[in-house]
Amino acid sequence: MGNWDHISGQDTLKQYFSQVAENKKISHAYILEGEPGTPKKELAGAFARMLQCENGNGCGECHSCRAFDSGNHPDIIYVTHEKQDIIRIDEIRDQLVNDIGIRPYSSPYKIYIVDEADKMNVAAQNALLKTLEEPPYYGIIILLTVNSSYFLPTILSRSMVLKLENHSSGVQLLEETQRTKIVSVLNRAWSADRTDMAEAAALWKEMDVPIQWIMNVVRIWLRDVLVWKECKDRTLLILQDEIRGIQTAAENYTFAQLNRILLLVDRTEKRIVFHVSFELAVEELLAAMRGKKQEDEDSWEDSAPFPDFEEARFLNESYENAMQYSGHQEE
Repeated sequence: MGNWDHISGQDTLKQYFSQVAENKKISHAYILEGEPGTPKKELAGAFARMLQCENGNGCGECHSCRAFDSGNHPDIIYVTHEKQDIIRIDEIRDQLVNDIGIRPYSSPYKIYIVDEADKMNVAAQNALLKTLEEPPYYGIIILLTVNSSYFLPTILSRSMVLKLENHSSGVQLLEETQRTKIVSVLNRAWSADRTDMAEAAALWKEMDVPIQWIMNVVRIWLRDVLVWKECKDRTLLILQDEIRGIQTAAENYTFAQLNRILLLVDRTEKRIVFHVSFELAVEELLAAMRGKKQEDEDSWEDSAPFPDFEEARFLNESYENAMQYSGHQEE
């Protein structure tokens, strides 16, 4: 089997990794960014397999390739974590920081692949940073994430960030009943009370799907509300079956409110990834979606704090992502 045969798409990254391996111009740290469902782990593994291959191309026949394919390559290490929602400092230290000082067993490199690396807490990231500042010549670290902004700026500055070409919003991977549960909460958010918010947060958590998938549905719903408010053209909507709730929301929310909520969606996702209580974060988002329309859009106030100015850059990203997921391209 060829080195990339089991991975569909991602031709740009495949070509890039092949050239890097051939030219021996290899970074000590890579960040592979892609939505849930994209083959980040498969790409990282294939790249590592190629780098360690005795023939330099991931031949599948040499001792190194066979060791990798059997899951027993001593110099390609997958960093694991016990808890589902966090990677702790001791796990990074034991499996990576303290281990990387030991030279490779039989290969030119020692490669560490950290799946769900965005779950590293700040202490774990700081521990990793010390290794990134002075890596051994043979050390390569590959971090897999859904969003590179979850990393400390110092980690980003010392890593090569590569984005997967085929971003999946996760919306297509959700069951219809799951999408309905998400949207039904949004349609009622305008008039929800605290009990409704708590029940909605519990409902979303029980779905047991990545928070990114849920928030992407929220972004698309908000995008549709903005589109209807501006154009009132049903053919431009993504969630056309939810037209009644979208119309109601468009009547009640101002443009300023919708933009503000869109910012809070990004902050909610980031907070949950960084281990803030799921229920608390979602309830605060829904609280921000409840209120009364004001004559002056700039005068709208609510109990939820406005995001820091540094988070404002995510507003454009959210809208662009929603447009990308919809298949629409702006002229």
